[in-house]
Formats: sequence, structure tokens, C-alpha cells
Amino acid sequence: MAGVGFALSGALPLDGTRAVDLLEDVIDAGYAPVLSTEVCATSALGLTAALAARRPGVPLGTGIVPLAAATDSSIAMGAATAASLSGTTYYLGVGTSTEQIVGGWHGGTYDASVTGTRERLMNLRAVLDGSRRGSFALPKPPGRQVRILLGALGPRMVELGMTDGDGVIVNFTPPDTLPAPAADKTVLAYVWVLVDDESEGRARRDLTGYCLAAPYARHFTSLGYGEVVALITELAGQRRLREAPDALPAEFVSTFYATLDRLPGRCSDYRNAGATPVLLPVTGPEPDSLLAGLSAMHPGQGPRRDAGRPARRVRGDRHHRSQGVDPRVT
Repeated sequence: MAGVGFALSGALPLDGTRAVDLLEDVIDAGYAPVLSTEVCATSALGLTAALAARRPGVPLGTGIVPLAAATDSSIAMGAATAASLSGTTYYLGVGTSTEQIVGGWHGGTYDASVTGTRERLMNLRAVLDGSRRGSFALPKPPGRQVRILLGALGPRMVELGMTDGDGVIVNFTPPDTLPAPAADKTVLAYVWVLVDDESEGRARRDLTGYCLAAPYARHFTSLGYGEVVALITELAGQRRLREAPDALPAEFVSTFYATLDRLPGRCSDYRNAGATPVLLPVTGPEPDSLLAGLSAMHPGQGPRRDAGRPARRVRGDRHHRSQGVDPRVT
């Protein structure tokens, strides 16, 4: 799928080998860049480094690594490793995340301020470019091979990513609200895809959770869906949260999720707005469900015969012979 990326959820219960196998199927289907989100399962930096070792030359990245969940030095080391293995552009997607993830899961100090985020972006860029942090410095800094993209919702964070970073990754952001294209900046736009009959139910449950997360509640409100956020908040307060998914208006769901028949048009809208669409299929957690979703989005793409087996790749095998350096970037 030329000009379309793909992201694998970092919350799925997949072992590392199976996750890399699945992402190889994604690469074989022609998606680029290929991202791994980071939630509570696979490490996005670790997974993309493993994938880069198998399939060098493909633009990879994270979307997103919580800034306050690790030090600048640690994040830079992971990105430099993955970039070195890939040999091409690496998109380091970072963001403020949520208080629950940063503080509750990782024991960090949550800071969603523009000032604090700008400082982290500048420090991270400096380390990647070879500057010292006290006695620490990368022995082989990747420089601009690593592009820092800020996961951004509100206009202030979008502006920050476009000025102090190399661009942004946007989520639940309609094409007509994207930032204006800028020279040498990258905009990756997540496109959630309803791939089967059960997808909408999953999407409605996910949207309910997002409505209750403060950053997304503010974002949805800014897009004109304050009444929807208020409704879900009220149902949660009344302990009627089970009713919330079905209470979401159809128009609200269709704004943020694309059905298969609407997917080509949605991708075209994002490209026309200067962004690269990055698809996230809404599937069950099982690998077969993910593969079916991939096939639905890209007819004719089935699972590889060795999917799920421990892979033993050596330089010169069929993957390296068939996969040259692919500089496709936004």
C-alpha cells in the first residue's frame, strides 16, 4: 500500500517473535512506515529494533514512547540502536502519555505542560545529535536519521512538534483539522479501521475509555463533541458505564473510525492534507484476527507459511535479497 503506514498496538498479548512475524507480513503488504505503539506489552523500541534486524531498509518507528517513563539517554540509546539496524529513517514518536501510565505504571512524574515537553524534546534531540549529558554521550549518534515526532492532540502540542520537533503523530484528528504542511516536517495520522463485524463494538468500548481520559476528553470537546464527553462522564458517575458504548452517536464513531469501503477516501483525504495515513486495524487480540484484519485491508495478502515460528534469518536470505533500502518517507 504505497503511501500508507501501519501501526501495531503495544497492548496485544503477543510474544516478541510473533509480533515481528506479523510486522513482516505488514512490510510484505507494502506498508511504510511501520510503527509499534507502546502500552503495556511489547517495548516499541525493542520490537522495532528486532524488526529492523530482520528487514533493514524499511522506515520504522514508535508511536508513542512516554517521555517521562524513561530518561532521555535511555530513549536515545534505543532509537539509535533501531536506526543503526534499519539503515534508514527512524521515526521516534514520543509524547506526554497519561498520568496513569507515567505515574501509576512507570513511577515517573507526569508533566503535560508545553514548557516541560519542549525541554524534553530539546534534550532528546541534543543527545541524538551527539551532545553530552553530564558524563553520558552516545558513541555513535544517529543525528537526523532519527526524526523526533511528538504525539500531539491539542493545537499547542501540534505547534510544538512542528517547531521544536521533526513533526507530529496525531490520533483521532480529522483531516480538515491537521496542521498546515511545512517543509522538512512529518505528519503521521492514525487511521483506525473497522475490519470486521465485531470491530464497531470494540471501537465503541475503546472510545468510551478515551472519553474518560482527560487529554482525549479535551480533544474531543475541542472538535465539537463536548456533549458526547459529558454524556459518557455522566454515565460513568452513575455507574452505568456498560451503557456508554451503545450510547455513542454513530456520527461520533464514524468521524474517528473508517470502514473498509471508506478507507481509500479517508487515506486520500489525509494525503491531500499533507499527512501520511497510518492504519490501525480494530481486531481481537489473537494473531489470526490481526492477520485477517490485514488481509481485509489489503486483499490478497495472506499469512506467511512460517508465521508464528521462531525465525532464523541470516544475511543473504530471501528477505534481505528482496528487501532493498526503501527511503519512502513523508
